[in-house]
Amino acid sequence: METRASVHIGRSPEAVFDFISDPANDRVWRSHLVSSRGHITGQGDRVVETYAYAGRSGAVELEVTEYQRPERLTLVVRDPVKVRISFGCRAEDDGTRVTASIRGEPPLAAKMFAGRIQREADELVRTDLASLKRVLETL
Repeated sequence: METRASVHIGRSPEAVFDFISDPANDRVWRSHLVSSRGHITGQGDRVVETYAYAGRSGAVELEVTEYQRPERLTLVVRDPVKVRISFGCRAEDDGTRVTASIRGEPPLAAKMFAGRIQREADELVRTDLASLKRVLETL
């Protein structure tokens, strides 16, 4: 399963990257998060996120595997399912083109729901990027 979406935000790549890479901001724009603990300053850092989605909740640990300010941030969840979450920021016109992608392989038991999982992931990324744009352009 892979999903990707992008949005133009009327802020500099540095401002966008700094906002995205600060877990204290996550609840403001990421719809499924309940809390986020940790700090991101470079590769190897870890963040613990508690989420609630579709009637379920849980916590996951994310590891920063790529940190190239202000261009790229990649985090990996290894358990319960390996998922790679990437954000790219590049200057475009008078702002920044932000691209978000999520790549993961559902467990075997969830394969029969692959279409539904894909649709929900697509919607989640689009919704969260729209929220990110709204928040950053009103700061």
